[in-house]
Amino acid sequence: MSESNDHTPFPVLPDTDEYTVLSFLVRYSGERFTPPEIVEQTTVSEREISEMMEYLLEHQLICHSAETYYVDPDQGPELKRRLKSIDAVVRLFEYTPDDDIYSEGGWEDQVESIL
Repeated sequence: MSESNDHTPFPVLPDTDEYTVLSFLVRYSGERFTPPEIVEQTTVSEREISEMMEYLLEHQLICHSAETYYVDPDQGPELKRRLKSIDAVVRLFEYTPDDDIYSEGGWEDQVESIL
């Protein structure tokens, strides 16, 4: 896994199958699962699992050995932190007001009056 300080965007986004699988593997960090076991434990389709696992391997988020996939226990805490961080950003944007007062002239005065 690349360093989190390299400014490269995290390659997994919430509400994607990749996020679902990675979250599952992080939760059971160090345990090994076959693709059918991952499909059984997640909402991911059997048809998409191979491509998805390749994507996660390509980005060095998971490990592969003897037809099983897993998250390295040493990487587990960092991946968990990154997933929580992404979740926090999504929640932040969900609760951001739809009206963009900053795009209107005089927004500084509106903010000052609120404070």
